[in-house]
Amino acid sequence: MSNEFRKNEKKMEHIFNEKEKEIINEKKAKRRTLTILGYICFIIALIAVLPVILSPIFGRHAYLNGTDSTGNISKYGSLVYVKEIDNASFVDGNIVAVTNENKNRTVDVYYVESNNGSDTLTLRTGDIVSYNQVKGKVVAKTPFIGYLSQLCFSVVGIIVLVVLFAVGLVLMMYVNKISKEINQMVEDQNIQA
Repeated sequence: MSNEFRKNEKKMEHIFNEKEKEIINEKKAKRRTLTILGYICFIIALIAVLPVILSPIFGRHAYLNGTDSTGNISKYGSLVYVKEIDNASFVDGNIVAVTNENKNRTVDVYYVESNNGSDTLTLRTGDIVSYNQVKGKVVAKTPFIGYLSQLCFSVVGIIVLVVLFAVGLVLMMYVNKISKEINQMVEDQNIQA
């Protein structure tokens, strides 16, 4: 009887080990999925924030593109980087960012026709704008990332980005907990074997 008992015990142990292995594999799949989701949350938040945060480090200011009379920038919502230059430095062909009266962080983009030298610029559209309305010369653009970066210019958008980053952080903390559980189960299996 003791031989049969040992055989049954080994059989039960084998079944138990198979169930534990199945549980471990399920946890590994869950960990992998949550890790990917966590990284996606982090990456989206960083792609939205970095272009706006890093631009002042390089002496540029980031603005949303309103209207684009040049055809070079892209659709509404692109992010343009503007460098402030001396008023006398504007020349024919420069692309300039002009303050949009409706919105604070939005600029309209135009070509310079001529620099009148007396506090105004003539644009290729025929409009005359004062230097006070000109934010500076457009030096770069980010057409697709700009749509995400728009979130940085509103309170609701900032809240969304903070929540997205927090969700990524919580997911990664939960992944860490799952990893510890998996390691403990594997360690327990090794001790039993």
